[in-house]
This record gives sequence, structure tokens and C-alpha cells, in this order.
Amino acid sequence: MPRKRPGALRAPENRTPLWLREPGRIGSLSFATSTAIRRVEYAYEFYEVHPGATEIALLRYRRFLARPGRVLYPSLARCSCRGCSLDDVTHVRDLLAEVLALLPDRPRAELSRLVTRLDRTLRRRTLHSPHAAGHPWRSRAWWRMRLYDGEVDPP
Repeated sequence: MPRKRPGALRAPENRTPLWLREPGRIGSLSFATSTAIRRVEYAYEFYEVHPGATEIALLRYRRFLARPGRVLYPSLARCSCRGCSLDDVTHVRDLLAEVLALLPDRPRAELSRLVTRLDRTLRRRTLHSPHAAGHPWRSRAWWRMRLYDGEVDPP
């Protein structure tokens, strides 16, 4: 009966890191940037930044900006879990800011160019909230200071 050699028994099952096993690119980003993003998503233990989060965030950001109409109003997520919270475009932008802060220089520059283009559209198609100045948590970032859909003063 054939048997495995001792070296084959002791060898690890799969030597490829988990973040390299995922195929393909994220959106229009290069393969190197996509790999760096996946490495960050697997390496850091943040609640919001998890494997696949950046790809989902970019998809939801583009989907929000592709809505018809001249003016867009962000809406609050009904659930605060990490999947449902991405229904709120401001939370999506927070997640992208976290990923940008964790990336090395070249991948950060490429992702930043893409996010900057999306940000320009978001600024142009959303309205500034006059109530935002009274909340310290909303003054952290400009995308949090937008007028929300149906909410006079979101929490």
C-alpha cells in the first residue's frame, strides 16, 4: 500500500497566505493595490475593516452616487451591524478613510485618487446640514456634515 513520505506529512496544508488566495481585482484598482487592501483587511482586527469590506464599500458608494435625481440625501442605517451599517454612505466613507490610513504609500495613493473622484461627486450632489455644527462627532469629517433623508438632526 503506498504511503506518504514523512516530509509530506509534516508539510503545511497550504502555504499561500489567506489574503493572497482571493482572486481578482477590486473594482478598477490595480492587482497590487487590491492585494495590499486584502492584506490590510486580514491583518487588522477592527470591527469595520474585515475581509471584503473595501470592495463592498466602494460598490455601495458608487451605487449611492448613481441614484437618479440632482440632489442626494444620505439615510441612516437601520441596523448597526457591520453589514447593514454600510447602507449609510457616511459610514461607507468612514470605512474607506480607515482603510486609507492603514495602506502603504502607493496603494494609498491609488485608492485615494478613486475615493477623491467619488468624494467630489458626493459633495456636489448632497447638501450641507445647518445642524451639523452643534455635534462634535459630526464635525470630524465633511461627509458627516451632510443633510440626511427624513432626519432633522440625526444622532
